[in-house]
Parts: sequence; structure tokens; C-alpha cells
Amino acid sequence: MYFLYLDESGNESDPADRFFVLAGAAVFERVTFFLSQSLEAVQTKHFPGLPPVEFHASPIRTGRGFWRNIPEVKRLEILDDIADVIANANEPGVQLFAAAIEKSSALYGEDVVLHATEQILTRFDKFLTKRNEINDPQRGLVVFAEGRFDKRAKVWVNEFRQLGTRWGVIKNLSDIPYFASVKETRLLQVADFVAHSVFMLYERRNPSLIHKFIHRFNLRDGTLHGLRHFRPASSTGPCDCPACYNWNHQGRFGLGSRA
Repeated sequence: MYFLYLDESGNESDPADRFFVLAGAAVFERVTFFLSQSLEAVQTKHFPGLPPVEFHASPIRTGRGFWRNIPEVKRLEILDDIADVIANANEPGVQLFAAAIEKSSALYGEDVVLHATEQILTRFDKFLTKRNEINDPQRGLVVFAEGRFDKRAKVWVNEFRQLGTRWGVIKNLSDIPYFASVKETRLLQVADFVAHSVFMLYERRNPSLIHKFIHRFNLRDGTLHGLRHFRPASSTGPCDCPACYNWNHQGRFGLGSRA
């Protein structure tokens, strides 16, 4: 069983954000404990003896809330340590997935979230199908961070399972999606970190968080399947983001490979 932990970054209805990102990590059932413990080790290193500190990427980076009085150099070190945890996680026990949707007049608001959800679940389902093809039969369970889309996401996922997506029926999910608070599980904090890292890459062209683990997005034969960039139909010219660049330069990641 693989658990797909998902969180979003960016606002689907705010014109100030060009992108909406849905992203996270698929974690094999026997790896969940070890990935959580690796993040606990980051807390022990930096905040020994304190109650659990929530590793929420955006407040750490910008110094909000709890992080306001933490020196920037320490916050950057913590971000670097979390990126290392993701980069060094078990392979193939941890696979990253993300959809970066570039909004337009034709794709905006709730439709953006639906499109991202459909794309991520399709990619996850294909990953599980590939595991089955190599005699490692696996099922999947989706865990969303609690947010604005709980009820709608349940409907969407059930429709994907029963009626299919534009790419076919979702075959390998074992149950309805579940929802949990980011502060209650380190694994949703991983999803939060991945989503924010992807958003920073696309919205700000800042690969400083993602460059260490860009290679951990689901990858087959040098082709990046776990990260997708959706551009408006009116877009022209090449894109140097990892998702677009990799399709033309197998095994290379463009902007995401640079610190």
C-alpha cells in the first residue's frame, strides 16, 4: 500500500498568483514510520526538548508566527535539512508528484483544483500500475491536507474511480480519500514542503528549495512523470522548467537543477 499525502500552494482564485500547485509524496506503508522519524530528527537537532514544532515551509522561509524570532540563518538550515530528508528518503518507497497549473481565463478557480487533482491521481494510479507490472502489486490511499476542498475532493475522486478521468479510469485506489491536519502528521508536512517548493519554482522562478530533490519526482527511464506543468493554450516558446525541459532533454531538469 502507498499513501499519497497531498497539499496545495497558491490560490486558485487570486489573480495575484499565476500558479496553483497540488503536490505531495506517495509513501510506502513500511516507510511512513521512517520518513516521520527523519523529520523528528530535524526537530531534535534544532529544538531539543520542545513540543512538536510544525514544519510548515512558507512560515519557516518568511519568518512568520513561531519562526519570527528564529534567526534567518537557522531557518535556512532547517529548510535545507528538510530538503535533505526528502532527497535521501527510501527509493522507491517515497515518490513525489506535483501539478503546477498556470492559470488563465479558460482555467481558473475551482476548475484549476479539479484539473490538478485529476492529473495527480492519474499519475499516481499509473505509478501503481507499473508496480503491478513488475510483480509488486500495490494499492493506493489518498490523504489530503484539510482545507477548502474536502467535500468536493471526495466527490471528484469517487467520480474518477467510477467514471474515469480524461485519461481513463482510476483502478488502484482502495478507498475514498481521507483528510487530516498538517500539524498532526509529519507526512503532510512533507507534502506541504513539496507543494511550497514547486510553487516557489514556478511562481518566483526560485529553485532553492526544490533543487536537492527534483530527482525524487516519479521518474521512469530518465523521463519525469511525477511533475507536470500546464501552460495556457496561448503560450509560445520553450519553457525551461524541469517538467518541460526534461521531456526534450531526458535525464536533465533545467531550472530545477540549479541552486
